[in-house]
Amino acid sequence: MGNGLIPKRADVDWEINGHGLVVITVDKILGKFETKISDIFKAPKKVRRSLDDMNSKLWLLMDGKNTIEEIMNAMDEEFAEKISPVSERVSKSIAHFLELGYAEITNIRTNPNN
Repeated sequence: MGNGLIPKRADVDWEINGHGLVVITVDKILGKFETKISDIFKAPKKVRRSLDDMNSKLWLLMDGKNTIEEIMNAMDEEFAEKISPVSERVSKSIAHFLELGYAEITNIRTNPNN
């Protein structure tokens, strides 16, 4: 992933729980049959995904203002050896958020004063 790119959280519901970790809430994707079964058993229609400490920090940094390089520096500063190698770990986590549709990537800041 290029360092001039800026990851940004997608428009999904999320919160910070009592332990300071991010919890993302998304709609379940159900087929017709699954929907009927879900209705019968009154199953939840949403999935709550709790993130660990490193991915919670990454999520908070993906605010559309920080470049990937800036995020890597902040993550390395906070987690040091725990996140080594930082570039690989951060890139994989961002790629996973992209796959799930929880994030998007924008180009370098358009306003040079940011």
